[in-house]
Amino acid sequence: MSRDDRRAAIAAATVPLLARYGSAVTTRQIAQAADVAEGTLFRAFEDKDELIHAALVAALDPAPLVRAISETADRGSLAETLTALAELIQDSQRATAKIVQVAHQVMGDRGGPPGGPGDDARRRHRDDVHRNHGKQGPDSHRDARMSAVQDIVQAIEASLVPYADELRTEPRVAASVFFFLVHGHASPLLFQDGPLDATQIVDVFLHGVLEAPCQGAGPPHAAVRPPDPHVAAPDPTASLA
Repeated sequence: MSRDDRRAAIAAATVPLLARYGSAVTTRQIAQAADVAEGTLFRAFEDKDELIHAALVAALDPAPLVRAISETADRGSLAETLTALAELIQDSQRATAKIVQVAHQVMGDRGGPPGGPGDDARRRHRDDVHRNHGKQGPDSHRDARMSAVQDIVQAIEASLVPYADELRTEPRVAASVFFFLVHGHASPLLFQDGPLDATQIVDVFLHGVLEAPCQGAGPPHAAVRPPDPHVAAPDPTASLA
């Protein structure tokens, strides 16, 4: 295994530990999870901080969620498939929220004068995130978030294609609405008793909020098309920062 592959494997093994223990995770726990000797960690990484930075970057990679969504095809009914997808997205959001808290602990709590260790840590993490997504420049963070959302929505769309005949919109439109409905209900601040669960979200998505279905209230399937890519649209990731 190359050094880069070893680093990637260790970082991936560290992600769930960060979600569970935060920045208090020990190198011994990481070594056990990665199934390597503790000394191997420091041959792959300069120190624990660099390892945690690599894990934070790995945690923000949408690829694992995209793969999980792609593997959720053919769950039976449309409602069952959507419920499984909603649960995957919600689980990913909870883990990512915890990781973001760790990122603030690791970088935000490191005060000091400009150019000090805190600035170095923040700069290294920012550069790593941009490099991980193949982006550079002032818009790289927004571009990376946009790309991640598009990858996730495309995976959801592929899962909905087999049910296209049951939908009143194109699968792409349904996928976009579904993702942002699930994502938008992740915050516990929205509901006194906590966010909606996957079953509740799917019920509202499929049946709306009216007591009885509204006949002919919207455009037919063929009339609802994906947005024109040549027409500027609001930034869908503005609330994902």
